[in-house]
Amino acid sequence: MKDFSLQGKVFLAENVNGKPKSARWVGDALLKAQFTANEEKRQESYSGQRRTSATMQTGVEGTFTLTFNHGEPENFAIGLGGTVNTVASGSVTGEVLPADLVAGNFVALDEVDISSAVLEDSDAAPVTLTEGTHYRIENAKGGMIEILDPAALVQPFSAAYDYGARKDIAIATETSIVRYLIVVAENTVDGANDHARVELYRAKFNMANEIDFHATTLSGLEVGGTLLNDAHNEPDPELGGYGRMLMPGAA
Repeated sequence: MKDFSLQGKVFLAENVNGKPKSARWVGDALLKAQFTANEEKRQESYSGQRRTSATMQTGVEGTFTLTFNHGEPENFAIGLGGTVNTVASGSVTGEVLPADLVAGNFVALDEVDISSAVLEDSDAAPVTLTEGTHYRIENAKGGMIEILDPAALVQPFSAAYDYGARKDIAIATETSIVRYLIVVAENTVDGANDHARVELYRAKFNMANEIDFHATTLSGLEVGGTLLNDAHNEPDPELGGYGRMLMPGAA
């Protein structure tokens, strides 16, 4: 490989005893890794110039930045420091809405992606609210309802509806997200002639510093982190503690 410009797929997997479990392609993504060698320096004391006379490497640090361009739930979970919970579709009956609602109030239902909604008041002989008169579905996917005219109705109201399957992410519930990171890259200068596979054994992710919920351009989720030493692989000089780069055809 001479001139090079690399691009390729990024995969994440669980690290079990230094080996990756089944890997997940994260979709379109950009990865950068940075390595820093820390040094202790000594200046000589006899010339009057205090020139550097010796250095000693005191450690090597590795960091990375991974930008997810695909908003998969599993990608957001890494950026939000959480786990993905799968919720099956279902139905709700008797969900009690906040009391003392007035015209113009909005209500966030417990579930999202709703359909077949029916609202009733709490009169002894419950009255079914009329959509378009007493309330409207402000956003079915978001599970939002707007109250239009609650006068002459007995509150609190209750809701019954169906909801679709989804994936939820509980934010900041994971204190340590570590993944085996694999990149299979192609040299776009020479095309299919040159490839490389990079493995970073223990990539520890930090939470994303920022997520733009009102973007005016194409968005990406940028997540940084630290490369940790893998005690299982570190004793093998062919593997190293942080990772390795495999270059087919370079022999």
